[in-house]
Amino acid sequence: MNRLLAGIAIALSALVLAQAAQKTYRLIVNGQAQASPAIVVGGKTYVPLEALQKAGAQVSLSGNEVRVQFIPVGGQEQAMLLEGKKGEWLSNGTWRLRVLDVTPGTNPFFGSGPGYVVRVEVRNLTSGRLSLHKTGFDGFQLLDNRGNKLVAASFGEQYTDLPQADGVVINLRFGPNPKLEEIGTPDKLLVNFRPSGGKPALRGFRVFLGD
Repeated sequence: MNRLLAGIAIALSALVLAQAAQKTYRLIVNGQAQASPAIVVGGKTYVPLEALQKAGAQVSLSGNEVRVQFIPVGGQEQAMLLEGKKGEWLSNGTWRLRVLDVTPGTNPFFGSGPGYVVRVEVRNLTSGRLSLHKTGFDGFQLLDNRGNKLVAASFGEQYTDLPQADGVVINLRFGPNPKLEEIGTPDKLLVNFRPSGGKPALRGFRVFLGD
């Protein structure tokens, strides 16, 4: 009963906020447009609880409290990412992936300064045609041994439809953005996916690059 009353109170509060809204924003969560907007009341911006849930928060009602908890990024990595070493095949049931090699390069965002080129091979494990983009691919990230996070320049292969068992080799160009004059040696490559098409996110990959 208390849970029902709390839910009704929250719904009424949401209705009052909606009526008092001074401005609304189209709400995008993990790349997906939401039916309910974000609203501004009294100079503060409010988003629906369901949007927080879709962003990865754990939301619960307890008495007259609403509890919201986000899993730390480190914890998400431990739970979601499949681990392996350079040269090893990793699989999440939809994609097979391996890192072929890592070589020094130029920062692709500035045309000068240090960067790296990472060659990655990706293969389709399903019975249909798929692209990385269609399965919620959310980007590559390269971490060096100094804690720098290097960003990958855009690449067209993420939109390539691959038949069953077919694959593609991608030359990923990484660099720090903002620019750095010095960076460390490559340590890990992270491959992330987000929820897509109403399905949960695929498990991502963490590849250790040290010899």
